[in-house]
Amino acid sequence: MTFFRHLLVILGASLLPGVHASHDSPEKILGSWAVVSPGMHILKPATVVRELPVSTKTDRIRELTPDGQAFARTNFSALMIEDGAIVFEEYAQGATRESPLNAYSMTKSWTSLAVGEALCAGKIKSLEDPASIYAPELAGTAYGEASVRNLLRYTSGAQDPGGNGYSGIHDTRDFGAMIRHDMSLLDLMRKYGGKSRFKAGEKFVYNGLNSDALSLVVRGATGVSMPVWFENTVWQKAGAEYPAGWYLDRDGHAVGEILVFATSRDFARVGLYVLDHLNGKMGDACMQAFMKDAAYPHVAKGYWNSAPSWGLGLHYGADGNTWMFGHGGQRVGINVMANRLFSANGSKDHPFTDPDAQRLLAK
Repeated sequence: MTFFRHLLVILGASLLPGVHASHDSPEKILGSWAVVSPGMHILKPATVVRELPVSTKTDRIRELTPDGQAFARTNFSALMIEDGAIVFEEYAQGATRESPLNAYSMTKSWTSLAVGEALCAGKIKSLEDPASIYAPELAGTAYGEASVRNLLRYTSGAQDPGGNGYSGIHDTRDFGAMIRHDMSLLDLMRKYGGKSRFKAGEKFVYNGLNSDALSLVVRGATGVSMPVWFENTVWQKAGAEYPAGWYLDRDGHAVGEILVFATSRDFARVGLYVLDHLNGKMGDACMQAFMKDAAYPHVAKGYWNSAPSWGLGLHYGADGNTWMFGHGGQRVGINVMANRLFSANGSKDHPFTDPDAQRLLAK
């Protein structure tokens, strides 16, 4: 199977309007890294790795480990970190702590973090600036006319290409052409961004091209591709332990909405980076303010009971906590009040993914 054909297979039903992916077998998903990594920018481990010690709270470990094991059995991984220490860490279906796993739409949240770092480094002057200031190639499109803030909020007003406002997907053939490098992200945005569906700022539409436009904004603002900027900022500060991969289009632009691969531990470390900014333990005043803004429920989605609101690239859960979501059971939940994080990666969604994850995060 060729590289591009394999990549389309692992994306599976995520390319089809209105449906969630059934995914492939766990074995094929776990083998995807070896196939798709040649098309990625590889993020190296951080210079200083953040340690994840095991918690000394033996009662908490005894209380929560059975629930963590039960959750992991239907997924690839489940981690609970409380006060910076691991309460449980479980793997299943052949996954290990060293397995690079697909983030799917958690990638959208990583893109927003890269934007925050560019803002606070002075590379982006204001979130109210039109995106075309930093990405002139978007001029004449709804994405270029939208403010950086409205791209983050998914309220650019751009026509979502083939989507239904829920799936965050696109015309199947065109998205596949982008994956195969027959089209670029810019080609997609020009093709589907020539007219607005709504007035900018008016309505949330889960159109992943908003994140792809932000990828071009970050590159234009910083002078380096978004994965390089992310690697030099978020990835280093999070203290990532293992290599990760971020998929690039034919022009070297990162796909900002999907196709990041990383280990479960490093997904958790990025979550801790968010948590530590939200509770004031990391970062300067600018980045702490950006993170609180990103986690605030700015706009109602109009669906999805588990996470009814959206901030600036982060989901606001029905439980009042901050979440990153991927459609295949990928979850990072952040409980600021309890200084607690839950991280999981799966091979498919099932009816209990969100209720069980929210219960674990609340315990």
